[in-house]
Amino acid sequence: MTHVTTKLLFVLTLLLGSGVTNHLLAQNLYRLAGKPVLAVKGTSTLHDWEMSSAQATGKAEMLVEGAGLKNVKSGSITMKAESLKSGKGKMDEIAYESLKTNKHADIQFTLTSFKNLSGKKAQAAGNLTIAGVTKPVVFTVDTSINGELVSLAGEAAIKFSDFNIKPPTAMMGTIKTGNELTLLFKVNFQQAAIQ
Repeated sequence: MTHVTTKLLFVLTLLLGSGVTNHLLAQNLYRLAGKPVLAVKGTSTLHDWEMSSAQATGKAEMLVEGAGLKNVKSGSITMKAESLKSGKGKMDEIAYESLKTNKHADIQFTLTSFKNLSGKKAQAAGNLTIAGVTKPVVFTVDTSINGELVSLAGEAAIKFSDFNIKPPTAMMGTIKTGNELTLLFKVNFQQAAIQ
């Protein structure tokens, strides 16, 4: 091996090593910050309805470059099912019974893949666990970077029946809930402090 070849290999090793280090450093751990907005919307024979929560915990490994979110390697959000509120006590009771909160207190989403579609649009696929049943779900997501915060807002369509839940009824069955639901979220993630 000539002196020039050895020198070239050394320089390439330094450049590649530095690139790998920078890439590893760029993929940082973020934690859910502030009050998230997590909601479910549905229909019934009486009126449309919504339940929402501002309580959850979550973390994600994200790659942020400049003003854009390039990738999310992993992520999860967990919320207490009984933190969902409609503003109507009786409706909440019926919902908690349907969600089997006495046995399954948490609703959880675990990311399996993240795909940038175009600009600040993305697609987040993962496993959603409700009432002890886990099913795949895909969210369409809007992303933005606001200072130190990564903001994500999205929605997905699911059905009660996907999770082996019978759509709730009230008033001796005269009020029936539709099977189709829309899940919506608006959350902020902040880079976790290095310990």
